[in-house]
Amino acid sequence: MAGEEARRPDRRAQMIEAAIASLKDVGYAGTSIREIARRGGFNSALISYYFGGLHRLLLAALDHSSEIRMRRYSEAVEKAKDLEELLAVARQIYREDVEGGHITIFTEMVAASLAHRELAPELVARAEPWLDFVEGAIRKGLGDNPLLQLVPPREIAYSVLCFYLGVNVMTQLEPESKRVDGLFDLANQFAPVVGPLLGLPVGSVDTS
Repeated sequence: MAGEEARRPDRRAQMIEAAIASLKDVGYAGTSIREIARRGGFNSALISYYFGGLHRLLLAALDHSSEIRMRRYSEAVEKAKDLEELLAVARQIYREDVEGGHITIFTEMVAASLAHRELAPELVARAEPWLDFVEGAIRKGLGDNPLLQLVPPREIAYSVLCFYLGVNVMTQLEPESKRVDGLFDLANQFAPVVGPLLGLPVGSVDTS
């Protein structure tokens, strides 16, 4: 497609933002090329011009959301000095993901992959950077702890990521539930006991 409309440098970002808003508000079932164009106020034909179709746009929206979160959370993990601060970061990540609707985007795309199997490998590939992130946090927390000789940190990271995604799916089902906060509270209660056993520094954090 030619023309001034197609050449606007901010148009791609506008489409991604509209796609993110649609996934958050009406889910995959209510998200269409027409709906995204309506929200963004642009010609629906431009989506095919820029992205080749709906799914490529939605994957780009997921990439954009992940990039923002990864940058934010990497900085937070880097500042953590001990086990309790890492737990505080985990709680913060969970809250921001829920309140910001980031997990909604991912879970809606997972739901879409059940009907459109070509999306599954795309989502698996996009989970790899998060495995790297979690593994890095584990290595930062455990250092040269002998535990990592018994259980590979990559496998621990995979378990943590699976648990986290499961927790967030349950949060979608029970948005008013306080169970996940209860899990974080429990983890903080045990941190002063578990930390020294693992040879980790333990501090004091505000869990409110």
